[in-house]
Amino acid sequence: MPIESPRPIELLAPAKDLETARAAIQHGADAVYIGAPKFGARSAAGVPLEDLRCLTQEAHLYGVRIYVALNTILYDHELSEVESLIWDIWRAGADALIVQDMGVTKMNLPPIPLHASTQCDTTEVEDALHLEGLGFEQIVLARELNVEQVRRIYAAVSRPLEVFVHGALCVSYSGRCYLSEEETKRSANRGACSQQCRLSYDLVDSQGQVIRSQEHLLSPMDLNRAEILEELLAAGASSLKIEGRLKGISYVKNITAHYRQRLDSIIAQHPELYRRASLGRHTYEFTPNPYKSFNRGFTQYQLHLATPQRHNDTIINPYSPKSQGEYLGTLTRSSKGVYQLSDTTHLSNGDGLLYITPHGEVGGVNVNRALGSGAFQPARPIDIPRGSRVFRNQDQAFERLLSSPSASRRLPVGIRLSQLSWGLLLEMWLIDMPRLRVSRSTALELEPAKKFDQERLRSEISKLGDSIFVAEESIVDFSGQAPFVPLSILGELRRMTTQALLRAVTLHRRPDRSARTLAMKHLDRSTLPPRPRLLADYKANISNRLAREHYQELGYEQQQAAYELTPVAGAELMCTKHCIRHYLGYCTREQGKPLPYSEPLYLCQRGQRLRLSFDCVKCQMFLYKD
Repeated sequence: MPIESPRPIELLAPAKDLETARAAIQHGADAVYIGAPKFGARSAAGVPLEDLRCLTQEAHLYGVRIYVALNTILYDHELSEVESLIWDIWRAGADALIVQDMGVTKMNLPPIPLHASTQCDTTEVEDALHLEGLGFEQIVLARELNVEQVRRIYAAVSRPLEVFVHGALCVSYSGRCYLSEEETKRSANRGACSQQCRLSYDLVDSQGQVIRSQEHLLSPMDLNRAEILEELLAAGASSLKIEGRLKGISYVKNITAHYRQRLDSIIAQHPELYRRASLGRHTYEFTPNPYKSFNRGFTQYQLHLATPQRHNDTIINPYSPKSQGEYLGTLTRSSKGVYQLSDTTHLSNGDGLLYITPHGEVGGVNVNRALGSGAFQPARPIDIPRGSRVFRNQDQAFERLLSSPSASRRLPVGIRLSQLSWGLLLEMWLIDMPRLRVSRSTALELEPAKKFDQERLRSEISKLGDSIFVAEESIVDFSGQAPFVPLSILGELRRMTTQALLRAVTLHRRPDRSARTLAMKHLDRSTLPPRPRLLADYKANISNRLAREHYQELGYEQQQAAYELTPVAGAELMCTKHCIRHYLGYCTREQGKPLPYSEPLYLCQRGQRLRLSFDCVKCQMFLYKD
């Protein structure tokens, strides 16, 4: 249910470090999520506390929120350190903490809002109601949910819903994948996933017949929901999340700018429904294009309640887990080491190309020399078959453009210069927040102007230099005969007023606070919505005493230890909406054709064998260690 009208809509961008976070803000983010120094689900993307402190101070000038990911499961010996770290993050000015481990709810916490990570596996209305009852201020929905499922949850809860709109996909429901832990002792729930899903596998049946050989059968394409943003907003999504805390700065610039422009267009069309969640106007020195940044091919990942959409033949890229990039065309001919593409796309020396042959083989090469009109010489001798599809996964010209300052963000202000009986008054206010207004005056013996140049005065008061402000409305309001105004006096008055507005903006935006977080520790089952399933097996990821206490007090009948602590024989290692039967064309719900292979089916890779099981009612596939 909407709380505000128009509803604030947040574009949430990733950042692996302070520099990338600054770029995300300049390129259009309303909020940035970034790793805690430790205990984030991307262990390689931890950020020092001092950088967090700098970031929050800068972000808050634009009304941008900073969310800190502390979303791994925790062990007993880490609880004291984590509690202390949360207080440090709060003191650094963070606006929210993204968590998975329910043990955090039993800690002595500051009033920092908590967001329920996608690792919490929120797929049903009852899941969202439970998290809302616990006191979470924002709920990150599972990536597998379609627009209609988002709509159902939105109708039942009052907390903002966060949905993924772009970036890499986990093939498994987040928080329910134990394959990396089983095979490499690197836990996805501890931020150390070894990405077993990105490997190539043989698919064989129970009789040993090879159905597919060395295909990336668990490797999803990347998410791209730019075309259905308006549908997602209408369904109730309030925070639109871009994946990528390990991605480079050019990716964050390009993708954030792309979604900023799409989102601004929607908000402009429906100002009665939506408003932007932060402040500022953006200018860009490039044209955003998501195909020019890292991608494995794109999918909207809009899965039906039962089966994938019919127009999505597959949601995986079986050819390669590497960046596919931008499609350039097919290879039409080659002669004496020169290759010709069907499209005349401009190439640059050093561009990276990926090609897929008509037989499905994948290769890559760099452009040594671009010859124009889609012709090029490769950087090494290579035989690329005619008819191969060619993609550019490294665009040198585009990357050079993004390596320089490529966007700016300013707060639009109104300025009015008026006359007092004893001098001049300069007022300044934020256009998007008119109540945030300051004024400064200067004593001056005013003399009538011999020649009054109003436009020159308007131009002078609008010169805000390299400040975060830009003059959008400038007024010179003199009653009676206009006075002579020395430009040096006017310049000093403008500087004082600009500094005063900057101080006012700085003081206005403080970190968000949540009384609900303070109440979490004292909740029990009687205060929460009823829940029919009160079992906490290994999939509840209970890895510490506080998490056990949480589930005990809520009346769960069993509190089984997390898989990372006590591996379970025959455990479900992965649950996914991706279905290999569907990929092969033998979906029982859509095609209705019998599978012409002996079940069970297996994925085999380097002596490892994973058994597949299918629940066609729920449209889910499961992986087990054979």
